[in-house]
Amino acid sequence: MAEPVLSTRGLEAFYGDFQALFGIDFEINAGETVAIIGSNGAGKSTFLRSITGMLKTPGQ
Repeated sequence: MAEPVLSTRGLEAFYGDFQALFGIDFEINAGETVAIIGSNGAGKSTFLRSITGMLKTPGQ
């Protein structure tokens, strides 16, 4: 099995009191190609901002 290069467990994100992400579990392994897809407002940008540190999440 490939070594994980990115992993999140229970990721949550908030904008003030509004919870935008709820308990996201996500893993990318070495050698994988991944696409983040979804409809407008689904949380794609919020997810990417959270995992890159551009948006502070609980526990950071």
